Amino acid sequence: MDRQRGIIIQGLDILDVISFNSKKTKRFQAEFLQELETILDPKSKEFKETRKLYLDNTNENMRSVFRSIFGDIEYLAEKYEWTGWA
Repeated sequence: MDRQRGIIIQGLDILDVISFNSKKTKRFQAEFLQELETILDPKSKEFKETRKLYLDNTNENMRSVFRSIFGDIEYLAEKYEWTGWA
């Protein structure tokens, strides 16, 4: 199997899977950031930097997982003008 192409899973809408995961990821991100606000002042430089690092890394991790499973799917987002990434 060519690692760049991914695995074909019949009957599975890739964008539906990504949307579902994106919603779950956003919920976990919100919970994490709410907890972080109890530890750091939301207006502080540390909070802003931590928030950015956390969001950037969780979003990139999600994309990486989907690339590993489905191959390069960025073209689908562009083709259908999909903006559902977390």
